[in-house]
Amino acid sequence: MRPGPCYCPAVGITEYGVVLFLHIGAVIVGFMIAGVLHVSLHCLVRAKTVAEMRPFARLVHRLEPLLPISAVFILGFGAWLIHLTHGGIGWGDGWILVALITLVVVEGLAGALLAPRTKELIAAIDVAPDGAVSTELRKQAANPIIWDIAHTGTVGFLGVVLVMTNQPSGGGASAIVVIAVAIGIVLSRLQLRAAASR
Repeated sequence: MRPGPCYCPAVGITEYGVVLFLHIGAVIVGFMIAGVLHVSLHCLVRAKTVAEMRPFARLVHRLEPLLPISAVFILGFGAWLIHLTHGGIGWGDGWILVALITLVVVEGLAGALLAPRTKELIAAIDVAPDGAVSTELRKQAANPIIWDIAHTGTVGFLGVVLVMTNQPSGGGASAIVVIAVAIGIVLSRLQLRAAASR
């Protein structure tokens, strides 16, 4: 790749390289947040007392709003990278479109379906009396919609990472994301079943 206008020959740093680092960094931060949220979901559904649930509910409350912020950074740095290729890649490329559509759909579903239910769950934990977890509260913690969207979002984005690193055709990129989402749903249901059996 030819160095861009912002090139530091002393250390070999290019503008493209710095923006790529920021883009990848935003992706890593997003996965780190998602990892903590997944652990919190597991702890919430397995907690024996309300007191055990409270710290994980606080984690969900604080971290979940950061995911759309990381998505904005991912999109922004990705757009900057496309600009820096000067036509080498564009918004019309199939793999770029699939990645963009996946990002928008996942964030839209999270905002419309996931966030309201996690807010209800956190509010229910806040007002629940100390002691054993009630059947209703445990049912809220094991809400399949929360689990399915959380898992399809995370695994779907792993599919997007595979798309971005291999740059397949639009059809191939779509197939990768669909398979990743299906894996996410299967993982969600297997983990919910395991939690229910406990």
